[in-house]
Amino acid sequence: MTLIPIQTKNDFLIAQQFVLRYEKVSATLASLIRRNSENLVFITNSQNLTYSAGETNSSVENTILGILSLDYTLYHCIPEPDLLDATILAQELSALLKKPVRCISGEQKGTDFLVKVVSQIDMSQYNSDFPKNSFLIPAQSYYYKMMEFLSQSVLQNTHGSSQDVLHALPTPASINISGGEEIIRCTENDMELLHPLQKEYMKEEIAGPGKQIADAEVSIMLRQILKNQICIALLVDGEPVAKANTNAIGFNCVQIGGVFTHPFYRRNGYAAALVLSLCKRSIRANRQPVLFVKEKNLPAYTLYKKLCFTECGHYEIVYF
Repeated sequence: MTLIPIQTKNDFLIAQQFVLRYEKVSATLASLIRRNSENLVFITNSQNLTYSAGETNSSVENTILGILSLDYTLYHCIPEPDLLDATILAQELSALLKKPVRCISGEQKGTDFLVKVVSQIDMSQYNSDFPKNSFLIPAQSYYYKMMEFLSQSVLQNTHGSSQDVLHALPTPASINISGGEEIIRCTENDMELLHPLQKEYMKEEIAGPGKQIADAEVSIMLRQILKNQICIALLVDGEPVAKANTNAIGFNCVQIGGVFTHPFYRRNGYAAALVLSLCKRSIRANRQPVLFVKEKNLPAYTLYKKLCFTECGHYEIVYF
């Protein structure tokens, strides 16, 4: 087993073919592959991915066991982690990492496996501020249910296409929005307008217990969202009181996230209106909306079920 960098045009084509089967639970990784990002590697049981005469991409793809993104956050697609050796992968990973791992994000079994892998790597070799023998221990783990919008089972039950079902769904204007509200597509010019709402979202959904969120941290994340994703907000009298955005735009899937309503304006259907608006945008672009919701967040889970989302997997994010 070895790690091989994804570099050539054909490498990215093979990576695309591999991840498409698991894109619902690997949307962020799929988006990185779609953008031909750096620091992506194959996990393979072959020493190289060169071709013999007449060999096809599919035959080479069969030698691939997974894909990793090597950055502060390890995004991954490892369909069968039980087939991999954690010690060998740790040795391979140690040689290719350029910075200490701060987070692992992906399907639950793969995340649990990678926690075992990185716990064997001395992170001091990537950061001189770390003392020697700095082996990672998880500081916080978050567990989520992956959900997909308009799954094949839902479509079969409705006997219609996704466009037919979309037409029958309630429009944002009919979900307890009585007047005076407006949904807008946000741009980088809306940084200042959205900053307070984004900060409250990060404090409630991202920050660990007792952790403070700095304004600079909020600005960095919000700027990336506004630059690279679709972000919409619901305004009441010109002020944003709820927001939602895409987290990742893959090949066939769009991952929705950042759904947040100011506490004073909850139970008005604003989150539902925003999520449904993003879903309709995605379906019109021929991409399937997916999202993940914290396992203990019953109100959000119930809402998404009402909006025709169904479970499609388990997701885990681990912070170190």
